[in-house]
Amino acid sequence: MRKIAGLLGLPMALAISLLAGPLYANESGAVKRTVEVSKYDVTKEVTVEGTIQSLIRKPAPGAIMGAHLMVSTAHGTVDAHIGNYLVGGKYGVPLPAGQSVKLVGMMTIFNHRDVLLVRTMDTGSGTITVRSNHGYLVYPGAKAHLASASLAGGAR
Repeated sequence: MRKIAGLLGLPMALAISLLAGPLYANESGAVKRTVEVSKYDVTKEVTVEGTIQSLIRKPAPGAIMGAHLMVSTAHGTVDAHIGNYLVGGKYGVPLPAGQSVKLVGMMTIFNHRDVLLVRTMDTGSGTITVRSNHGYLVYPGAKAHLASASLAGGAR
């Protein structure tokens, strides 16, 4: 009897361990990423005109990551999020204090603070697209890069 129990015990233990494996298949230590649907709504856009007080490249903890413009308007100071693409690198735009700007974007609340998510910015020398109509930040050289990639037969 003991021999039969021993012979059946090994295959049973093996079967249980094989069936238990898929239960823990999704328990990885890797960071899980989720894609959020953009909450940007072009029907709620506002236009803000004012003067740049300062450019903040590294915002305070709890603020939206990326560069912010503090813009002085007739109604007070507006925190305008412009992302990092415009403030450095090959496509950096000079944004000195005292410069007049016209910003189009949507006001939102982030960590109990009002923030303007800038879609377009007019600095007097031209209009710069900061976000798409869906609210995603636009890389300034993206159109040129995509055009050159399509002429060369695709991205490499």
